[in-house]
Amino acid sequence: MPDRQDSEFTCEKCGSDVKDEDQFCPSCGAIFKEGLVCLRHNSTPAEGVSVICSKPFCSHCGAFVNKVFFCDAHSEYECYEGMARVFGHFDNLQAQLATNCISQAGLHPFMYSRYMNPLPDLSPIAVPRVYRNHTITEIKVLVPFAEVLKAETALSEVGLTSIE
Repeated sequence: MPDRQDSEFTCEKCGSDVKDEDQFCPSCGAIFKEGLVCLRHNSTPAEGVSVICSKPFCSHCGAFVNKVFFCDAHSEYECYEGMARVFGHFDNLQAQLATNCISQAGLHPFMYSRYMNPLPDLSPIAVPRVYRNHTITEIKVLVPFAEVLKAETALSEVGLTSIE
């Protein structure tokens, strides 16, 4: 097994371990290689690499949000500790189906739900479920940033769509 110091180093921006040959940090999008230019503006230096699509963009086409770089097209993802939400539902069976579909595609899904005390005036649009006297707002299926586009493809191939 190669020595860790020979094959990896730490990203100065986020502290994640990255490989020597990496041109950018897959955890935060920080650029390590000089000379990367924006995908849309080929004469403008890239500010970062989008953690979702792995493409370089300038500060006009993307930005760091909570220390993670997203291009404009992928800036609306709900993110938690290196993972992005690709599916959400109030029905546990639907969330489990999405998780299984993503797993069968060779990806690494994580189901997450948050419980909170019921509110007196719940929105008629979102009908939450109650579990042990707490309201489940949504069951979310998350995947690592680098797997988002593949997970969305796997879900669309079987016709699964999130409740927004």
